[in-house]
Amino acid sequence: MPAALAARMTIAEQRDWVRGFLRARPVSRRGAMRGAAGALAGLGLVGGLGSALAACGTSSGPAAGPGAGAAPAALPGVTGRRLSFGADPTRQMAIAGELTVKPAGKVFIDYGTDTGYGATLEAEVRELVSQVPQQDGSIRAADQFFVHGLAGGLEPGREYHYRFRLADGWTGPDAAFRTAPAGRAPFSFTAFGDQGVNVPKPQLNGFSDEYYKPGDDRRTATPASSLVSLITKKAPAFHLLAGDICYANPSGDGQPIRNNAPKDAESGFDNFDPTTWTAYFASIESSAATTPWMFATGNHDMEALYDDNKSGGTRHGYGGHLARLDLPATGPHGCPSVYTFRYSNLGVLSLDANDLSTEIRANTGYSGGAQVDWVRRTLAAMRADPNIDFIVAFFHHCAYATSKSHASDGGVRAALTPLFDEFSVDLVVQGHNHQYERTNPIRAGRSVLAAPDGATIRPETEGTTYICVGSGGRPRYSWQDGVTDRYRGNTGPDSGTMVNSFLNTSDGAKTPETVDWSQSRYLDYAMLSVDVVPGAAGADSTMTVKTIADTGQEIDSVTLVRRARGGGPVALGGSGWSRTSSGLSVPA
Repeated sequence: MPAALAARMTIAEQRDWVRGFLRARPVSRRGAMRGAAGALAGLGLVGGLGSALAACGTSSGPAAGPGAGAAPAALPGVTGRRLSFGADPTRQMAIAGELTVKPAGKVFIDYGTDTGYGATLEAEVRELVSQVPQQDGSIRAADQFFVHGLAGGLEPGREYHYRFRLADGWTGPDAAFRTAPAGRAPFSFTAFGDQGVNVPKPQLNGFSDEYYKPGDDRRTATPASSLVSLITKKAPAFHLLAGDICYANPSGDGQPIRNNAPKDAESGFDNFDPTTWTAYFASIESSAATTPWMFATGNHDMEALYDDNKSGGTRHGYGGHLARLDLPATGPHGCPSVYTFRYSNLGVLSLDANDLSTEIRANTGYSGGAQVDWVRRTLAAMRADPNIDFIVAFFHHCAYATSKSHASDGGVRAALTPLFDEFSVDLVVQGHNHQYERTNPIRAGRSVLAAPDGATIRPETEGTTYICVGSGGRPRYSWQDGVTDRYRGNTGPDSGTMVNSFLNTSDGAKTPETVDWSQSRYLDYAMLSVDVVPGAAGADSTMTVKTIADTGQEIDSVTLVRRARGGGPVALGGSGWSRTSSGLSVPA
């Protein structure tokens, strides 16, 4: 697009112009693969996983010449397999992957209680074309094909095997998963946020998210990958990711896309690399192919490229997620990453803090209050259900955290914490700040009691525990001046639980505050490993939250206790798929 023309257009007008340009100048998949060879090599995807990116090329420039050489021929198959719960985790499992080439025919998922399978469903193929404007006026395009199927009618608490199969005869490897139990049974889950990908990838000019600091000698060389390895070994019932998933959008401001912008270029644009999603799904497959990964959205997950904040029934840059992710459609209309599910005696809420943030305002207020209204109704229903003992909420921007970077978000705190107080939410998992920090139990903004490492807390009377675990792999942040780490095994100075920090307020200011709740802090890479043990009616149920560093060392723990009220199974309804206005489908 000529620069002078682009300067007079909105991003929506530019998108329409680009679509017309590409329709008039079609690029063959073979030519696109030639153009993509350099990008694939930079991602470490040439050969093997190299076929995972179906097509990527520069559409507005000349085709590669005869001497340029061709990219390796892509072989048919499925990579980046991953699971997520349907609306009813006892009877449904969403199964997804990414095709390495455009399918020549139908794609199938075989599943059953053993490797004889016995049941087959036809997978839905969702094509995602990413037309990425470049600073020089060209367009770099990626054509990806994601496959999705919803296995329903399953039996609770049972192991199932599955595999992908293509019409041309290709058959994928076997994997297995287990549905949620019908009644109350012990289980474990894991959680972190702000993960990214620990593989080499092309560096866009401008903002980079590869700013690891020297002297960071407590972490492994590849923290995101190391944490996945720990999760794979533990094999939890599910994993929660509190936003900022893969960092395909490294700047995270929710702005229109224009790549390779130098640091002194026009402001107001984000870089974006859709191939990062391919590398990301491959990097988590060792766990996600057998363990449901449940995602919340963070600021780096707002991708205006696909929908100009409009398609797929959304208005906030989540159109690409509708092609890649399966999220239970149990939340309010128009909020695709807001949902709930139940597992044994635990109720879980995924919330979208982008709607509430006063710090990063690209999506602030998009739900018109519908999300907060839904949170109130959902929490009230959970507390009225005698089969639910514990409630966990997870989202991105922090209601309570300290750091030099983002610290606490005033909009999130104002919208959610009064509800968490009212309905006695047990645990809140947050991201955004690249660190680990656990609060004392909080009510009305203050510590109710001191809860050091190993403490036991009764949330019904002692408040909600907030944990920032944005320590999933991206470069670490720093504490406020004079604030130090505070965790099991730390031999350094202890700056205590009362520290200085700030609150992002509605006028964009960072309002200083002194907090009394910062109980445990670790400025490196870690995840939560949570063991839930339901009690019989009238006895205690426990939820033990352990913090595991990427080296495998346990550095903190706390146990939450509630008196169990009931013991019957949890029954949830809902099945099938619903089609959105963009032509994509999502689980319903």
